[in-house]
Amino acid sequence: MEFTNNRTVNDLMEDFTDTLQQCGTHLLKMSNEDVEYYIFEEFDVCAGSFLHQNTLSVLLGAGLITENIEKKSSELRKKFFALEHTDKWNADSVKHSTEWREILELSDEIKSLL
Repeated sequence: MEFTNNRTVNDLMEDFTDTLQQCGTHLLKMSNEDVEYYIFEEFDVCAGSFLHQNTLSVLLGAGLITENIEKKSSELRKKFFALEHTDKWNADSVKHSTEWREILELSDEIKSLL
């Protein structure tokens, strides 16, 4: 399947799954520096594109994700960006706040559905 710029829908799916790998409860065991890297560098950059509704629509249309995964991925993106520019935008909050716990667990749930 052709997508754009010689990238296929399968490439897009790989980017989507790679994005989800940057976020999850596995981060709770990591150092604050690693959490900052995975959440505030890797996931932050990728979530804007690969959890965007346009991307999710393409993946859904190609039959690579379900409507449930699309909905949960949109929710994940919304919850994540809602914390931006708040006092919870730090590694310590990622490890200890209920808002971040919901985000990490939601990412794990989506991965389990793939």
